[in-house]
Amino acid sequence: MDQSTDPLPRPRRRPPRWLAAAIVPAVVGGGVAVGVVAATGNLGGETTRTVVETSAASPAPAQPSTRAEAAFRDAGAARSVQDIVRDVSTGVVLINAGTDQGDALGTGFLINRDGIVLTNAHVVSGASDVSVSFEDHSPEKADVLGVDEAIDLAVLRVKVPASGTPLPLGRSSGLTVGDPVVAVGNPFGLEGTATTGIVSGLKRDITSPNDSPIQNAIQTDAAINPGNSGGPLLDAQGRVIGINSQIASQGGGNDGVGFALPIDTVRPVMASIVATGKAQHAWLGIVGSEVTPEIAARIGVPGQTGVAVQQTDSRGPAAKAGLQGATSKDPDAPRGADLIVAVNGTPVHDMADVSEAVASRRVGDRLTLTVLRDGKRIEVPITLANRPANLAIR
Repeated sequence: MDQSTDPLPRPRRRPPRWLAAAIVPAVVGGGVAVGVVAATGNLGGETTRTVVETSAASPAPAQPSTRAEAAFRDAGAARSVQDIVRDVSTGVVLINAGTDQGDALGTGFLINRDGIVLTNAHVVSGASDVSVSFEDHSPEKADVLGVDEAIDLAVLRVKVPASGTPLPLGRSSGLTVGDPVVAVGNPFGLEGTATTGIVSGLKRDITSPNDSPIQNAIQTDAAINPGNSGGPLLDAQGRVIGINSQIASQGGGNDGVGFALPIDTVRPVMASIVATGKAQHAWLGIVGSEVTPEIAARIGVPGQTGVAVQQTDSRGPAAKAGLQGATSKDPDAPRGADLIVAVNGTPVHDMADVSEAVASRRVGDRLTLTVLRDGKRIEVPITLANRPANLAIR
């Protein structure tokens, strides 16, 4: 059987069966448009499966693996897995989405006392009513403030019980492979389940259920299954670093490769939904490619790393700021292209670095690109725009 990655099927109460929300390709690498991740590769023929589930059962205790325990110990974590699970348990919720096909179950988590709950868009997709259950509390009707299918995010608002504790948001930037993580959710409707693992990969490209590319997903070996969708991926301090969303699987279950939306990408989109009810995505408006040592030698900048600007969208902030695309049509020798070597002083090595810097900011924020042009370094200030619906460049 071909290996596949899928939006985890949403467990259903009636009828009790799995439903694959979507089968979508997962890709890595390649030149991409900032804010529009264009993919040019295939992850071993894999696709990703989004993950939602069926009736609730007693909470399952955290079962840290030997490797996870070692990772937490090596990270010098001040908190144990048990401490983390205890502290977040009153902020992680069970989501019941009523649809024509039955009740789908997923996970979400509270981020403030105003009742804002984050989850995946595919958890509430097609729902006529949505309810949220906190630990030891009856379901409460939730309002869906907005949905962004492009990054598979939904923002809800619900009445918060006195015991409801918001989860602190961390940062996904700065993560390294091997960092310990905890996933908390409701796989197969088993409420309060915790699994542990590590960050097993970074800069992964996945695809949302509506076929929109999502860049810089966090890969983890913490067990994620149907019903985990929308739940938090936590670091060793108990801070949310991602939203669990998809798995790579041969048989539809956990094979040790899961993916979470990076919280740095989620923050600005969530903020725009809360403020306006609509999702906005910061946009630079370029297609860029990594400058490898071979490419650097071909274009006369041996030893230089960074991102070559292959093209700019005439409507975009990059073009308006004067960024220059390649004059040659050979992608392996982008002569005449501006080379982006840093964003706000932080060096970039590939297009994923540039995309992460843009996606983690809001529309209207300013960035300063350090650019190599004709052998000279220049600073280019740019104000990020809202990504248009129809892009000239992808």
